[in-house]
Amino acid sequence: MQSHKMLLEVEEEPFSLIAIYASMEGFKMAYLLNKVLKIHLEREREDVDFNFDDYRAAFPLYTFKEARTQCSFHLVANKFKGEPKKIVSSGSLFDEEEISPKEVYLIPEYKKVDYFLKIGEEIEGKAFSRMLTKIGKIPQVQAAYAIEPELLKSKQNLIFE
Repeated sequence: MQSHKMLLEVEEEPFSLIAIYASMEGFKMAYLLNKVLKIHLEREREDVDFNFDDYRAAFPLYTFKEARTQCSFHLVANKFKGEPKKIVSSGSLFDEEEISPKEVYLIPEYKKVDYFLKIGEEIEGKAFSRMLTKIGKIPQVQAAYAIEPELLKSKQNLIFE
């Protein structure tokens, strides 16, 4: 009997990405972006969850979808600094839980970035530059710059829907 293999090719939506260096809480970053970009980022009920080497990490996610243009904005933390749980088998009847602090990253190739702002469509150059300049002028932001999404190894971690 012959077997048939079907390949499902998923077409990715184009998006723009901004890396933000700012050592503050996510809600404060969202507030400041709302203020300077005139958007309304709101915290999602569910965080972005990932499992890394038996560690479970949750990254806060803030979203806004512009009704007029259908453009979506996603602000997500890159670092998880909590105390993830790792289950260690003791060889006994019950599993033991070992809690050890560990820092994990949503996009490991950019470990120093605190937040990523994903804009759900490619924006024209001038508008994107203005947005980047506004973010860079926030006093609490040390740096902000554009990242080419095509060059990311872990681009799949930025799919939130």
